[in-house]
Amino acid sequence: MAGALSVTAVWVGSLAYGPYQITYGRHGWGQAEMVFLLHYVLFGLPGILLVTAGLTGAARGRLVALFERLPRLSVADGRALALGATALVFLAVTATRVGLLRDTAVTDDENVYAFMAKVFASGRLYVPSLPETIRPFFDNQFTINNGKWYGIYFPGYPAVLAVGEWLHVTRWVPAVAAALTVPIAFAATRRLFGQRAAVLVLPLMLLSPFFIFSSATFLAHSTAGLLVMAFVYAALRVSERPGAAGWWLAAGVALGFAGLTRPLSAAAFAAPWIGWLGWRLWKDRARQARRGAVLFCLVGAATLATFFAYNSALSGSPLTTGYHTFGRLNGFTFTLGALPAPVPLPSLHELSYTLGRLNFWLLGWPLSLIFLPFFRRSTAGMLLFLGTAAVLAAYAVSTVPSINVVGPVHYADIAVPLLVLSASGIEGLVERVSAWGVPSLTPGHVLAASVTAVLSTAVTFLPVYGGSLRAMSALARAPYDLVEERGLDNAVVFVQSLPALHVHPGAWVYFHRNASPDLSDRVLFVRYLGPERNTELMRYLPNRAPYAMGMRGTELLLRPIEP
Repeated sequence: MAGALSVTAVWVGSLAYGPYQITYGRHGWGQAEMVFLLHYVLFGLPGILLVTAGLTGAARGRLVALFERLPRLSVADGRALALGATALVFLAVTATRVGLLRDTAVTDDENVYAFMAKVFASGRLYVPSLPETIRPFFDNQFTINNGKWYGIYFPGYPAVLAVGEWLHVTRWVPAVAAALTVPIAFAATRRLFGQRAAVLVLPLMLLSPFFIFSSATFLAHSTAGLLVMAFVYAALRVSERPGAAGWWLAAGVALGFAGLTRPLSAAAFAAPWIGWLGWRLWKDRARQARRGAVLFCLVGAATLATFFAYNSALSGSPLTTGYHTFGRLNGFTFTLGALPAPVPLPSLHELSYTLGRLNFWLLGWPLSLIFLPFFRRSTAGMLLFLGTAAVLAAYAVSTVPSINVVGPVHYADIAVPLLVLSASGIEGLVERVSAWGVPSLTPGHVLAASVTAVLSTAVTFLPVYGGSLRAMSALARAPYDLVEERGLDNAVVFVQSLPALHVHPGAWVYFHRNASPDLSDRVLFVRYLGPERNTELMRYLPNRAPYAMGMRGTELLLRPIEP
């Protein structure tokens, strides 16, 4: 009863201090969010502990008995559990995408990826820009339109999306990537930490808001996360059989594709693993191992060549990425939102901000990272930890701030490695509690607290963030819903302003969708450049009915433009 009252106090706080509606579109912690998280720690955490203490010894005993049976599961049972978790993850991601995020872009980045997918699907890396007088109407966030029209991001993920375009399943790509990550994570965890940890990671993946929600967006992170775990699995197989050239090749392909998808994360994560594989190669000195290493290096060289060739095709320089070009053309810095303070304070701020968010978002608990210190200190386990920590350190050094959409999204690539370490940490903590021999603290308490924390997430964390995300996605989708309601067809809409920066809770979609590269959209959304300039586009597209869209206060308006 005391535990239930503590959890109830979290919601009572919303009556005293206002609804816990999360703010989007701005960096940092919003006031309502800070109030909720403070109440979640002050009342939610004691509530979890009180409910755990109130559970009967029999209930805790059943959890311990189940925990002890996990290592004895047959290979077939383990595979069946992994297959079931794969299907459930796919369904959870799909339900979140459709039911919560309304199957719409909730960041400008997603609109860019959708544009790049269409360009790549046409067999090109870019399309020629439209005539100079028309070109500015199609300028948009994170796209370049300087004679070549393309998105600024790296080519790996758009190439995967292009396949989705050909098969007409583009929106399903992130969910498929997340689902495929499950069996690979299960197999890798079994080799890293054993059968019990491998089984434990399955419910953690299914119950992690960070993993499920980030995979429900159209961002590249679920694909990058799949490639990272595929690299880990292949590297583990290489460590078992250094002469298996096929696994060297698989490791190189997975890492190379991850590098073409999210280079900073891939390079930082892989650095400890590559050092270890190099040491193993030097130690074994086997001819077959050297052949595999040569294959790995050749794939790495091909990846770098592809990366440089892609940059050269777009910017004319192998070292000039789309980020550099966009920043130069628009006077934009990607460290916008970083702490304005002397070095190393901005890095420390980004690291602490990220860890703070991960501590809530990874599992939705007040202390989601609590199990990490207890993972088994095997060589491979340490490599997984060091690679994950290296990603955190790399972004901290860069001081590029993460946006808060579904947690700190820049780090969603390492959500599964964190969950794998947490699964081992649960096992490790249970073993340590047994060794401590404290009468009032038993392995059953650790397992029961985990189950109680899941219930706490279901009645506090998910309703707060789920409700806020649904409100935000409605705001992001509002312009397109309005167009659908009006039944517009063969039209062009000049967008002057959108609700993202004018209506609470805001959104990270500051700009409208990009037009298709061939301008084949039923309704084209373009920039509003003023009445005189707008007539130029109207003359260029004489068969399209012109409309203007903009905000009047907090109301979104759509009106026809008279010829």
